[in-house]
Amino acid sequence: MEAWSRFWRQGHTTTFGDYFDEGYAGPVKEWLDTLPQMMPSSQEPLNVLELCCGNGSLLPFLFSLDRTFDYVGVDAAEVTLPGILQEPVRQASGTVSLLANTPVEALPESIQDISLCLSVYGMEYSDLDITLKALLPRMQSNGQLFALLHHHESVVAKMSRRAVSEYEQSDIERIRDALSTINETMVRLGNVEALKADDEAEKARKFINGMGNKYLRGATLENGNAFMADHVMAALRFFKLLGQAPDIRARFIDELVEEAQAARERHQQMLSVAKTADAMETLVQDMTTMGWCNPRFDVLTDKDGIIGWTLTATA
Repeated sequence: MEAWSRFWRQGHTTTFGDYFDEGYAGPVKEWLDTLPQMMPSSQEPLNVLELCCGNGSLLPFLFSLDRTFDYVGVDAAEVTLPGILQEPVRQASGTVSLLANTPVEALPESIQDISLCLSVYGMEYSDLDITLKALLPRMQSNGQLFALLHHHESVVAKMSRRAVSEYEQSDIERIRDALSTINETMVRLGNVEALKADDEAEKARKFINGMGNKYLRGATLENGNAFMADHVMAALRFFKLLGQAPDIRARFIDELVEEAQAARERHQQMLSVAKTADAMETLVQDMTTMGWCNPRFDVLTDKDGIIGWTLTATA
């Protein structure tokens, strides 16, 4: 779970990171915008549970409903409300809370009487048999479940497969070693001018530049290695830290490697939970056996391809 805790600590509001910093957009938002017409028209306050909520990823959508709601978000990772949501939460008429380090398979007893349960690219990371069985008795009669799950042939899945294939462990380690050489030489010599005259440091610098040429020069979205290009661009930021304390530079190098490893792990986890059509058929059959009413799934698409599976059910 540390791979996801690391991701959410960066302040992201959705699983797409920096791409959407104010909630989901594009086809995911378009799907979310269809949900109100399927909700009860009553203006009774909603009692909302978001499963695998990240940093409150669906709060922007809920604020757009112009309805009073109480919200609890639950996630097994270390999550917190990002700065961009602090003011809307302060102005909200209902309560908002996040339960971090809390697996959705083990919801606290305090979570009851749920009228609306939501999840976007989240609940499939849990044991769905345990999660859905435990969730059902917490729901209000006619309470609704709306979820978007990863599809094994979605645009996101294809991107994750590509990212995993592009991960180059040996080059990541060599970049780390080159930056460490420069850092250690800087500690020993004490200034940038002396660093430039040092043969080992200059060799390491040229190696980093070579990695830039390898992964950045002439690369396109179609033929380049996007994972390693991002890693090299991040590595180049090290040179802006030469005036900082040695321990800051050393921590930057460690973080660089750790984030690359965590990113690969997140992609691998996503691929492991992405659902096939057969898996979705089995899921809705199991939900019917559990006692969920009318569980249904469908494919969400846009002009670029498959976005995911939508899942709906009523308690």
